[in-house]
Amino acid sequence: MAEFRLTSLPEELQHLVVQSVAKNSFGDLFRLRTALKHMKEITLSPGVYASLNVFESPSHIPRPLRLYEECFAHGSPSTQYLKCAQYFFLYGFEEEGLALIKTAADKGFKISLYTYAMVRKAFWDDEEYFSRFDKDDIRKIIMYVVEHGWGWGWPLNATALVAKMDELLASVQLTTGGLSCTMILARIDKMCHRCFWTMELGIFFHFFGVIIHPATRLW
Repeated sequence: MAEFRLTSLPEELQHLVVQSVAKNSFGDLFRLRTALKHMKEITLSPGVYASLNVFESPSHIPRPLRLYEECFAHGSPSTQYLKCAQYFFLYGFEEEGLALIKTAADKGFKISLYTYAMVRKAFWDDEEYFSRFDKDDIRKIIMYVVEHGWGWGWPLNATALVAKMDELLASVQLTTGGLSCTMILARIDKMCHRCFWTMELGIFFHFFGVIIHPATRLW
């Protein structure tokens, strides 16, 4: 089979391929950038910054603040999520933080969509965004969070969220009889709607910690 070269494609298609790589593999993007001068120019284009998922970046590859600045300036959903989570949970800028969570969620960034749905439910008992998920989506997101070591818990100054967590735990204790299917069913696809989302809120409170590095107030 003849060797295929990315550089043999029209330049417009090269940009689209590199943008797709940016969404899925920071390591591959880094290798493209170091391979050819032409590829380096493409990896510095606005479309690539907008597509880059900073959560896919290996720890051994340097991530200067300038990278986050450029990604955020060009609308990268992953950096929007980083900033919105810190704004909402750490700094108390609830209106600005929630707006950024929704912006990244509406771009299809799954973790932001999940966070937005859970925050709307936890703070305002609004389940509108739950309809955008099926249970397989939820399992994949939770596995992703655990795999990437996000289970750091919430910081002490996330007082509003901690208060909501306490309210949830109290309400579950008061209505244990009504949540019995979470205790007896091994398959989550057989749980009722109320039990499933109550369980998911508990998982959200337990596993979703705010990523505090880098500090997004710097960019």
